[in-house]
Amino acid sequence: MLKAAQDKYRQINKMVEIFAPLIQAIPADRLHKIVDMGSGKGYLTFALYDYLTSVAKADIEIVGVEFRDELVALCNRIAAEAKFARLRFERGAIEQFDSSDASVVIALHACDTATDDAIHKGIAAGAELIAVAPCCHKQIRRQIEANKASNDLDFLLTHGVFMERQAEMVTDGLRALILEAAGYKTRIFEFISDAHTPKNVLIVAQRAKKSPAEREVVLRKIADTKAYFGIGYHHLERLQGL
Repeated sequence: MLKAAQDKYRQINKMVEIFAPLIQAIPADRLHKIVDMGSGKGYLTFALYDYLTSVAKADIEIVGVEFRDELVALCNRIAAEAKFARLRFERGAIEQFDSSDASVVIALHACDTATDDAIHKGIAAGAELIAVAPCCHKQIRRQIEANKASNDLDFLLTHGVFMERQAEMVTDGLRALILEAAGYKTRIFEFISDAHTPKNVLIVAQRAKKSPAEREVVLRKIADTKAYFGIGYHHLERLQGL
């Protein structure tokens, strides 16, 4: 293990520790395929497949989706050499990938609105579990900065570092609300210390039953939050047609 890769190693191990029991809790008849959106070099994809098939003895297919041809070729070669028969990597953009048969959708640090694309694909598939660790949050921050809505947080948002942190919280808070409107129970938490990565927030969404009245309450919260911060739209909101 290279010294420079220690932080990544800890992140991946923690992800597997969190994801594995959530995935294993899904009834076998509803667990068929896991899709890793924006899989990159496949660190998480390989680790999760190895654990689920070798340790948990799960009969599962995992697909990594990656836009860069060279990484897709590399990962498929390694999967073949490792004899990981039901692990494969496909070349393509997240927003164009057919995820209709996905039971679980995960994404580790998909940049900005690519995280929203991954969440949307999971919702569209009716996935039992959606879990994403967001990356940058530019789309919402630009709107907050441009519109400068007057509210009780003015004294904080004049400072760039607080604006950045606020934009991250609002972006991910709205993602959680939009997932709830789509019929999911959501949690947001730090999955690892920020000493290993500043991008250490994880959004976990599990399918749940919600009444029409509960959905309306969530939709009002979304509208109120947007108005409070001067946000015209959230990318995930548009994808969901809200």
